[in-house]
Amino acid sequence: MSFDDIDPSTESRSEAGSDGLALTAEELRETYPANRYHGQLHEAFTLPAEPASHVPAEDVLPPDLAARLGVDPWSHQAAALEALADGENVCVATSTSSGKTYVYGLHVARRFRENPDVRALLVYPTKALSRDQERELNDLFDSLGLDVTVGVYDGDTKREGKARIREEANVVITNFAGLNQYLEGHHRWAAFHANCELIVVDEAHAWTGIGGMHAAWILRRARRLIDWYGGDPQYVLTTATIGNPAEHARALTGEPATVIDEDGSPSGRRHLAFWDPPTEDGSGRDEAEWSPSKRPATVEAPEVWAHCSYHGVPSLLFCDSRKQTELAVGRAREYLESATLPYRGSTDLAAYNAGHGKRSRRGTENRLKSGDLDGVATTSALEVGIDVGGIDGTVLLGYPGSRQSFWQRLGRAGRGERESLSVFVPAHATLDQYILRHPEYLLEEEPESAVVDLENNPVYLRQLRCAAQELPLRREDAARFGGIERLERAVEYGRRTGDLEGSLAGGVTYAHRDRPQDEISLYASGGNGFEVRLAGEGSIDHRPIGRARAYRDYHEGATVLYRGDQYEVVALREDRPQPFVELEPADVDYYTQSQRRTTIYDTEVRESRDVGPFRLNWGYGTVTVHHDTFTKREIGTGDVQAVGLETGVPPLEMRTQLCWVEVPSEIERAVTTAHSDYRNDDCEDLPPRLHGYLGGIHAIEHAMIGVAPLELTVDAADLGGLATNRLPDGTGKSGWFIYDGVEGGLGFSRRIYEEYEAVARRARDLITDCECGREEGCPACLMDPRCGNDNRPLYAPAATDVIDALLGDIDRMEATFEPADGDRGKNERDDRRPPASVS
Repeated sequence: MSFDDIDPSTESRSEAGSDGLALTAEELRETYPANRYHGQLHEAFTLPAEPASHVPAEDVLPPDLAARLGVDPWSHQAAALEALADGENVCVATSTSSGKTYVYGLHVARRFRENPDVRALLVYPTKALSRDQERELNDLFDSLGLDVTVGVYDGDTKREGKARIREEANVVITNFAGLNQYLEGHHRWAAFHANCELIVVDEAHAWTGIGGMHAAWILRRARRLIDWYGGDPQYVLTTATIGNPAEHARALTGEPATVIDEDGSPSGRRHLAFWDPPTEDGSGRDEAEWSPSKRPATVEAPEVWAHCSYHGVPSLLFCDSRKQTELAVGRAREYLESATLPYRGSTDLAAYNAGHGKRSRRGTENRLKSGDLDGVATTSALEVGIDVGGIDGTVLLGYPGSRQSFWQRLGRAGRGERESLSVFVPAHATLDQYILRHPEYLLEEEPESAVVDLENNPVYLRQLRCAAQELPLRREDAARFGGIERLERAVEYGRRTGDLEGSLAGGVTYAHRDRPQDEISLYASGGNGFEVRLAGEGSIDHRPIGRARAYRDYHEGATVLYRGDQYEVVALREDRPQPFVELEPADVDYYTQSQRRTTIYDTEVRESRDVGPFRLNWGYGTVTVHHDTFTKREIGTGDVQAVGLETGVPPLEMRTQLCWVEVPSEIERAVTTAHSDYRNDDCEDLPPRLHGYLGGIHAIEHAMIGVAPLELTVDAADLGGLATNRLPDGTGKSGWFIYDGVEGGLGFSRRIYEEYEAVARRARDLITDCECGREEGCPACLMDPRCGNDNRPLYAPAATDVIDALLGDIDRMEATFEPADGDRGKNERDDRRPPASVS
């Protein structure tokens, strides 16, 4: 689909009403109460319907199974089944609700007919999805008349059921955290491993960053054991649309896969509205003076959702947290009951999140499917897996962080060939505002690429200890574990530290009696992650966190919003084998943000290339980050309540991956001269003449980190940066760094290095297109709440000059970079230019 194929949404109600959709995007605007509408409909599009493409069932299934199936599979399902029949691994990258479960379900079914002992291992990202898929697979096998046994094997499985599942289940469903633990007892799985013919990784796009690294090594450990017992499985990976499905599949499994991405499932017309909240008083924005007083998306989105649900468009409202879902229902009801608005009668709305009990969630699901509910406010819990029935509308409260999630959420409405309405309500945040101004990013451009980097040595070494404990490591394992040179170095290192013993010729084993699997946290690169506990006798279902995040966000005195509930950190302890942070419930009117001081040294260049006249490097460096103080800000307004509060955490030093730019001296001199009059009165420690230039490269660093998730499946919170007028390599040049905020690196800075021009162009768009018009930027473009220098200095005019030079805009370069004769030669000597850095 190209942007040119998308039509402005201008059809009338009568044109839309023929297939049952009660509101189009234009009708949303027309029916919205006049006293609440102030031009919010920013843009509207109609995405065309796509017909189904079928393949006769008998072409890919045995005749008896084809007859019992009763329907012809869609073309992508058939293509995947054919590839599996040819012995290939497959990666199915198609839309939400495109029947990906049927690919591996039908493959297991046809293999079961030939071998009733066939086994398959299915790895899902969440326990909730595991249970839903168990039901779906059981329904499929029942309809086919096959006695295929399916079992979920995870932390919630009762002890007496585990032995039965290991011995009897044809299909075992688990998750990566569980699989990591179960591999140690592989002898109990001997029969399962010997007959394992299929390994499925569901929602594979979710496995990036640290979690992706661990998942990739766990899969290699599992495959090694299965091979040892005589199994020979193929892989099926299912994923939302990503930019690099083949590469990602190979990174996770270590093997090539055939990509199936020609979607044969049908879709109805979708009406997509970009709905921009107005200013609080309903007036237009004063272009002469920036004002942050836009109505919050947390207020606007529930009202839009209420309007759609009232007008016969059963809708899901996607929120970021449990608390938001509950607040949204309250706000929507209050809105519908207002005497000043034209709503009469009842509209049945409900919240849905993981904080509700299982019985309550099932009740909401059943009411949704039966049509008894007009709308549900939900977290990501309804983004995948669960059948939501006849939903015609989706409202997104903010951008969910990736195109995959955006389209998955929209895809929950209008399943099959039904027409649907989707409304995006952006928050006043960097990515949201970029998407609002650049809808072509969602509608036309390639999706983000997933990132799994296996170069992280702390993760590699911990996973290798597990492998050695499970089965002695030998030279023939080298291909699976990073090549012979890396494996030999790791074994030698393990022998010196006393963790490994033996040789690759005779077998390398783990030297201790404990279980190294217990030290694996999918969310940390080194050692155990910090456990998150609740003070007193209560418990909290919070995954472990890495040290970097603990120091930054979970220091004593920090407030934490988790699944909609507010907590305060009352203890951070790491003076014991299992470090932990302790929370207690809180009800305060503020949130906290930590500030950091960053230094980078001992850089090691691994790769370099030219970007315009600039030199771009990627490699390793030592980064010291000290989250020494934090700020309290009022919820809602962001007004500062207290500053300079001490966190009590020590500096964090890590050897990690980073990329950095060397700015040519002549460009630095020209930009410094052109903007030497700019002053920021709060930057007393910086030479005044450098405020403009340093503010420019500092702004670029912020902007590139802010937009990186638009190109890659990364979390900007896992990236850090530093702008400096003297790089630590002795060249005396200035530049800026982007680094991975985890010991050993994540591969994120490496991918930014590879896609640097694309990320820089998006950063320039972010800077120049923001409506704030402020030289220092705003939270929607340049300001970062975790900036170590409290967002000082930031200077957009110098940033655009430097980034234009980087991207090779010749006209702009010639206009800006002509220093006056009297300025030539200034700053030539390092000792005349005092070093200064901002993070």
